[in-house]
Amino acid sequence: MDWSDEKKILTEQLEILLEMQKRFGEEVIEIASQARLAVHQRWMRELSKGSPPSRPAEVFRHSAYTVTTARSDLLQYDVLDDSESRFAVNIAGCRYADFYKEKGFPEIGYAMHCALDFGEAKAFWPGVTLKRTKTLMQGNEFCDHCYEVSKHKK
Repeated sequence: MDWSDEKKILTEQLEILLEMQKRFGEEVIEIASQARLAVHQRWMRELSKGSPPSRPAEVFRHSAYTVTTARSDLLQYDVLDDSESRFAVNIAGCRYADFYKEKGFPEIGYAMHCALDFGEAKAFWPGVTLKRTKTLMQGNEFCDHCYEVSKHKK
């Protein structure tokens, strides 16, 4: 699927969420986020069964690309560390963040995309921990993802 098709789907989903939020209240976004996370966690667990991860970078790559339907140019990032126990990356560009900020709803984008990262990581590899203090969706200049594997959880 190309990005123009993905944008059409995102636009439709956003319109549905906004209408539901208007009718049923703020909690609709949290419910939708939790439901989406449950689906993504199921996918991540299935992915890890077929090919168990051996490096933290695999968690990022599967979360960022395999679970989404967008092309690999979805993100622009710099890898800061890629070792057996740690993968750190700064994401300087994200088409999802651009889309939701342009529409004026970055908080919904965060709930429907960024907030899922932590649960997806744990579902794919329970021994990995994701640390992040900044996101583009929340107005920062980059997203700082750091996936670390505990020595006793390898």
